[in-house]
Formats: sequence, C-alpha cells, structure tokens
Amino acid sequence: MCYKKYSGRIIIILGVLLSFLSCKKLDKDNPIEFKIKAHIPYNDEPISGVKYTIREYKIKKGELGKVEYTDFNLEGETDVNGNAVIAFAPRKSKSYHYDLTFDYSSMQFANYSGPYSLINAPTSVHLVRNDQQDYEIKALPQMQFNYKLENVNCLGPSDSMRIILKNRDEVSWLDFNYETWSPYGIGCYSNSHQIQGLSGRYIYKIQVIRNGNVTEHIDTILIAPGVNDNLFIEY
Repeated sequence: MCYKKYSGRIIIILGVLLSFLSCKKLDKDNPIEFKIKAHIPYNDEPISGVKYTIREYKIKKGELGKVEYTDFNLEGETDVNGNAVIAFAPRKSKSYHYDLTFDYSSMQFANYSGPYSLINAPTSVHLVRNDQQDYEIKALPQMQFNYKLENVNCLGPSDSMRIILKNRDEVSWLDFNYETWSPYGIGCYSNSHQIQGLSGRYIYKIQVIRNGNVTEHIDTILIAPGVNDNLFIEY
C-alpha cells in the first residue's frame, strides 16, 4: 500500500516536471519591441489598416534554406492614428527566429481617397532581439500638376540656367553634392509642361549664370491634391 502511494507521487512529480520542461522559456531580458507608423509624410495624415503578421520558425536540420514554422502567430494592424506598438518576449533559444510580413491590401487613409504609391514599403523582414528598428510606412497621392522653369530676368542669349529637382518625401536620401543637374537652358529660357507624378515637398536647387556671374538658389514647394498643383520656378 505504501509502495503504491509513493509510486503515485513520483508520477505526479514527473508529470509536473515534464510540463515545466515543455513550456517555452522566454527571453524577457531581450524582448522584441518596435513601432509602426503609417502616414502621408508631408501632412502626417494617418493610414489605418496596415496589417502585420509575426511568425516564429526554426531552420530545418540538414535542409539548406528550409524552415519550419511553429504555432506562434502574432497579428495586428495600424490604428486610426496610423500607429501600432509591438512588444513580446521571444524564445530564449537562439535557434528560434521571427519574421514580420506586411499586408497593405486593406489600408485606409483618414481623408484622402484617390490613387497613391507606397514609398519603399517593406513586405517581409527579419526581426532582431533587443535591437529592432521601427518602421515608417509612407504613401504619396498620385496627381497631375503643371511644371514651369523660366529665366524671368534674362539679360540675353549668353544666360544659362539648370536645376536639380527632387521630391524629398519620395527619396530616402538627398545630397545636392551628389545629384545630377539637368541640361543647361540657354538664353531667355522658358519650359513648361504637365507632369503625372507624386505629391510631396519638392526641393530644388537652381543655378543661373548671367554676365558670367553664377547664382544658386534652394527652396521647397509643396505639391498636394487640393493644396497646390503648380510647380512654377522662376528666377
């Protein structure tokens, strides 16, 4: 009788121990934390409904490039303010990895309702423990606008002018020292046409030569639906 009672206790203890060992040991000292911000950058209009999914996986032994996913699945989306905050403790074992995928099929602007382009939007990325970057999801409305570059203070046929024009909301890096100038416009130069492009803050640098004197000027013009559809640069 005593033997049976003792055996039962061993079974219970072993069951608790196995249950404990089978639990996921979480690395709470090295969490994965990051934020997602989705918006139109020039006016900070929020974009809701940008969905994300985080999955956990291991590299399959002996199968190069093959992975096997666990049942860990964390999903969410940006809120009405265009934000999402993610934080979780990964498994302590470094053999487990996490990837993040984005889904833009259900995103909604707070006010804008026309065509748009996503700017360098990520689709799938690897997450890093305790050193994870945040993500800025940028979208720019597509629009048609009028463009004109004109030498309005022309002194004669020896004048020349050229320009560097960039949408600072579209490019991730801009340094005028490394950008390419347009061809020179000679004399009393005037050029105008319509452009089908992206809205945003257009920054430009012009160089004008009159009587051998070189003048440069830098400025920014906002082009946006319902705000301004003329990009007139006159000097």
